[in-house]
Amino acid sequence: MNALAGIIQKPLKPSRGSILSKSLIVAALSAAGLLSGWTPEFSVKSSSLVFSGAAYAQEQFSAEEISSYARAVLQIEGLRVQSYQEIKQEVQKNNSEGTVPPIVCNETSNLNSLDRGIRAIAVNYCSLAKKYIEGNDLTVSRFNEITISQKNDPAFRERITQELIRIQQQQQSDNN
Repeated sequence: MNALAGIIQKPLKPSRGSILSKSLIVAALSAAGLLSGWTPEFSVKSSSLVFSGAAYAQEQFSAEEISSYARAVLQIEGLRVQSYQEIKQEVQKNNSEGTVPPIVCNETSNLNSLDRGIRAIAVNYCSLAKKYIEGNDLTVSRFNEITISQKNDPAFRERITQELIRIQQQQQSDNN
């Protein structure tokens, strides 16, 4: 909102009917955006308009969902590190100064733009990550909602961290 404040000028006195119709249009567009799960986001750093999933501060996640999320994260993290190393090796084979490209699993164009060897590793990573998420009784969409919420809410992030620690301690005691 602040980024747009500089371009808003003092309005002329609108008629009562035009205020009502504009309000209804804004309300309808806002409701449609929220119901579809997408909200526009303006990035000042890149000066671009980005559509991203809406994160609802009121949204509650059950203890079971948090536990499922933590188990999935622990499984995915090992896979992520392994895949990153494989992609890094592939990049270095092609160009010793190359960097690992960003991988966005839900963007086909992103995956298709990768070199064949890197694409194979990325697709395998994305497929297994989805399998781990769904194997822990979450949808990818719900997993992403939790990820967004924990990035925006330090208290929620702490709940997840505590669950990660609990699961890791339990796994260690089960192995001993």
